[in-house]
Amino acid sequence: MKLTKDELNWYGRNFDYKDIRYFDFSASGFDFCFTGTKAEITIKSDASSWDNTTKGVLGIYISNTSSDKYENHSFWSNFSGDLSKKLILTKPEETFTIFESDKPQTVCIKVLKLSECAFSYAGLVNVEIEGKLIHSVNKNPSTEKKILFIGDSITCGYGIEGVFEKDTFTTQQERPDLAYAFQTAKKLNADFNLVSWSGIGLISKYVDESINIPDTSIVMPGLFPYTDKSCQSRLGLEPEVWDNSKFSPDIVVINLGTNDASFVRKIEERRLSYVNSLFLFIENIHRIHQNAKICCCLGVMGQDLCDSIDEAINLFKKEFPSAKIKSVKFPVQSDTDGIAADWHPSSKTHIKMSEILAKELLSF
Repeated sequence: MKLTKDELNWYGRNFDYKDIRYFDFSASGFDFCFTGTKAEITIKSDASSWDNTTKGVLGIYISNTSSDKYENHSFWSNFSGDLSKKLILTKPEETFTIFESDKPQTVCIKVLKLSECAFSYAGLVNVEIEGKLIHSVNKNPSTEKKILFIGDSITCGYGIEGVFEKDTFTTQQERPDLAYAFQTAKKLNADFNLVSWSGIGLISKYVDESINIPDTSIVMPGLFPYTDKSCQSRLGLEPEVWDNSKFSPDIVVINLGTNDASFVRKIEERRLSYVNSLFLFIENIHRIHQNAKICCCLGVMGQDLCDSIDEAINLFKKEFPSAKIKSVKFPVQSDTDGIAADWHPSSKTHIKMSEILAKELLSF
């Protein structure tokens, strides 16, 4: 039995092209519930364009349930949190068996993109089950809070499964489900979207200290407005502007500045450029989501621009005094909590970040 894409529950930004639904951002994906013995998915990818360190990676999460208890009003309704298996996308198109049992079982299966949109994409061709699709007993729309996270590699869960000075980055080490954003949403039982890209900033991507020209090839003000600019460009499409009504957040969390700091280097002209860019970005977010609270956070990989964030927030408050906005300064990561690949936060550090952020958002 083949399932239509609209029979699935979808999370994160996605788009359709030639009967394939592409889901590319970290922790985006879909789920479904069925009673049966087997489930397969067919996935399209641009695997040949990437080496073995940057292939697409999907995570499969399986939770047992029953037809009289299954609800899909929230991402967390049927999520155990346990990763059942990883799928590495090594072919242009491949069919994977994601569940198989000798006897019929009722299960909820979540498929999430673990690798980020900067690398190989993923598109769902079809889902096929041997069994019966189960529909939610709860027909009411979600009443959970919604949080939009906008960030860089930290939000993507870059290198979490790697070890500093031992491992070099691969997409197979990325775990957005263990990162602070995902874990914060879990603590608050909130639906969420991630718009994140490793190395990205507001005025520059990460650059080596010998470089004195900002790398603006990918910066968040140029990425955020589009559904999936990178993937659609690779497919030869004109990038479509994202329909913001598809996800209306109660809170927007912005974690940008770690990569900008690599270019700013405490040079005042550059620092002021960052402040202005952040102010304009916050203003744009506020105009799009006028009722959303905004939280700007930074610090786990360096605190050089934390005061600059407060400066941008103060500029914003002068223009929009009734808007709700705050900053959160994370402690710099500690060796005692472990350091992940390329000096990125470990899973333990991410948990600490989520505890801090969840508390701040609850008191917002």
